[in-house]
Parts: sequence; C-alpha cells; structure tokens
Amino acid sequence: LMDLPKTKPPYIVLESLVRESRDTLRGVHVMSVADKSLQMGRGHDNDLRIADASISRCHAKIHYLGGHFFLQDDRSKFGTLVAMRRPRRIEIARPISVQVGRTVLSFT
Repeated sequence: LMDLPKTKPPYIVLESLVRESRDTLRGVHVMSVADKSLQMGRGHDNDLRIADASISRCHAKIHYLGGHFFLQDDRSKFGTLVAMRRPRRIEIARPISVQVGRTVLSFT
C-alpha cells in the first residue's frame, strides 16, 4: 500500500467520464484550491488539462474566496458558461453544469 498526502480543503474532486485515448486512464482526481486558483485549459501547463479543440490553452480559472467557488473565463475563444449564463459564483449546494468550450463539467 501507498501512503497518500492529505489534501488541504477546500478541494475539488474530478472524475473522468470519457476516456480520451487508449493511453489515458479513467479515474478520480482530488485537487486543492486552498492556496491557489485552479487553471484549466488545453495547454500542458494547466492544473486541469482538457483535451478538446474547442478549449483555449488557458481557458478558465476556479478560485475559492470567502467560502464560495468562483469561475473566471480567461478571454477564451468559445467562452465559459455556468448554468447557461456567463461566469459567476458557483453555488455547490445543488448540482450545476459548467460548459467549457464543447466540454460540460458537472459540479455536485
């Protein structure tokens, strides 16, 4: 068995529902947003890399501030929508969908 480090809250749990290629493994990823924002996009230097041609290299960021999650679009070409509206505070009290390019992320 392996000893895993404890993830500092607040954190985001990501589960891949689609296998991108034969070389990509499906799984669950836990990412802390306690000390920094979570950068997502198509580029290799992002915290959350999404292999989708409709996603910009640096597409959006998720911040945690004052007990709330915030989604900020980084002037991406195809935009970011939260519940079919422009970026805003993400209320995790109920499931919500976030569209990043043509990819839909579900927060529950």
